[in-house]
Amino acid sequence: MSFLTNTQHLLHRTPLPSCTTLGSAVSMLQDHSFFFECNPHTVSFSLLDSPPSTTPPDPPLPSSISPVNPTQSYTATDVVHTLPAGLWDSKVISTYEFTDLERGVLVRIRSPMGIVMDTVWTIQSEGDGLVLVEDITIRCSRLLIGVVKGTCEDGWGPIHEKMVGRLKRELEGEVV
Repeated sequence: MSFLTNTQHLLHRTPLPSCTTLGSAVSMLQDHSFFFECNPHTVSFSLLDSPPSTTPPDPPLPSSISPVNPTQSYTATDVVHTLPAGLWDSKVISTYEFTDLERGVLVRIRSPMGIVMDTVWTIQSEGDGLVLVEDITIRCSRLLIGVVKGTCEDGWGPIHEKMVGRLKRELEGEVV
């Protein structure tokens, strides 16, 4: 790893509504279209026919990750606020790779300028209920780490709210 590259870890946890089942929570995480709907930065996305090649190769997945389905790749356009109050926004085209796991999904995002984010979304048991866990590893230039981390920190609350909202609507019997 170059001295110009930095790694940052973030962890976000949100309790899920009582009576949420593990199956419904995992199904929600593995609904890739819904994931994009939750992302406040995404303006469009489309499924890729084949996974893109990467140079340099992506870091290996942790040994604790065991996929349950083949990885699906998407191209997505996100609007990223590079200056406060929307003074200067950038459209960023990234590749999103979704790897379904037994209790969630791994989302690897590869963006321009060497930005790679691995987020492991899982449903964990805690006490008498379930918790949504978002474990993020960001790898990018030291010059960009603050912007990328800030974008993640600004976006996680609304994303988790939409996910919890969907689970609440399912519990109330609404069609999702």
